Amino acid sequence: MIMMTTTYPSLTRQINHWMMAAKRLSTLDHLASPYAWQGVDHNLGLTLRSTLQRSVDDVVRTGSQLEVLLNANTPNTSLRVIQDGLQRLRSKYLKAEETIHFYTIAINSRTTPGVAALLRACDILCVKSMQRLLDPLGKQSPIVLTYIEKGAGASILKAGLRLWDGNVSPVAAIKITQHNLFRPTAIIHETGHQVAHITGWNDELATAFRTRLDRHSPLVREAFSGWASEIAADAFAFVNTGFAAVAALHDVVSGSAAAVFAYHPHDPHPISYLRVLMNIEMCKQFYGTGPWDELESMFTETYAIDTVNSASTGLIRMCVEALPDVVALLLKGPFVCFGNRSLSKVIDPEKVSPRALEKLEYVAGPALYTSHAWISNECLRLLALNGYKIGKGDEDLPGLYKQQEDWMTKLGFAVELN
Repeated sequence: MIMMTTTYPSLTRQINHWMMAAKRLSTLDHLASPYAWQGVDHNLGLTLRSTLQRSVDDVVRTGSQLEVLLNANTPNTSLRVIQDGLQRLRSKYLKAEETIHFYTIAINSRTTPGVAALLRACDILCVKSMQRLLDPLGKQSPIVLTYIEKGAGASILKAGLRLWDGNVSPVAAIKITQHNLFRPTAIIHETGHQVAHITGWNDELATAFRTRLDRHSPLVREAFSGWASEIAADAFAFVNTGFAAVAALHDVVSGSAAAVFAYHPHDPHPISYLRVLMNIEMCKQFYGTGPWDELESMFTETYAIDTVNSASTGLIRMCVEALPDVVALLLKGPFVCFGNRSLSKVIDPEKVSPRALEKLEYVAGPALYTSHAWISNECLRLLALNGYKIGKGDEDLPGLYKQQEDWMTKLGFAVELN
């Protein structure tokens, strides 16, 4: 650091403060433990360290330039110029700190060897789901960092977006909730957001809902168009994991009746009542009858729309009538972003149908849950299979959760670590 002799000691002190803070940030092992760093994939660790170091370097570079300017003490160096530079330095530091703390807190969620292995398994599941859609389109799947947080639902900070510090996010950071760690179909919903962003499907789907649902009222078309991004992510989760995603979504959004029927203008999430029925409709159109029928009966009985006095019920009734057409367009309609194919042609949901999953389990036998070759190659269908059984709710549920934990742990421990 330059030793400054200046007539502005207050400015000198403040510049020095932010510079020292930035240099402390650069010691990343002080923010996330060395063990936590060891719990991430080798390439992921290198990518993150490089990105976070660049963020710190931007702050230090800004501070060094300001030090030189202050130390020069030329006639053109006014107090206002230095003060403006100090505010930029402060702002840049705080934005870098926000970025670095987000990622280091995420990394620190890998607190033990077992948890780290489970999260590495989630990383793999996420990447494989994206590759199924993006590889045929000649597009690169981003690296994924999953992390555990509290709450009811998952979320994503997409790769390719601008971070707080102005740099581009190098990885897709996906939050998985603590309660869903052994039933993590929600992370595939989040990778659906990522692939829709990469392919441009959100905009194309929104336009399709607005223009191709011509049998339904403009109010219905506009409603589904506004929900296109979340509907796209639900569809992606369905084609990858089938009924497992449907049952898990039901369990997350089934709160109070007020919440299930609530309509919030400009919220990208569909009304929960419609969302559950739309996901069940996906199962009906591809799989015929099954446990989703019982789920629908229970859901509509629990949340009986005829007994609800809500401003949203009129819209809900019109949208329910449109659900078969919505799902047919969503999963069977061609889209330019998919090479003029439908989503179900790129990723065939039949591969995670109950019949296909039962055949997988029969052919592989006990090795399906113990052999690394089976686990690695079929991890997405294993997620679908366990989730299907849990969704039915008529088997040994604690045993199924333990089985999920065991094969995910095996998958995670096979990853090359830092």
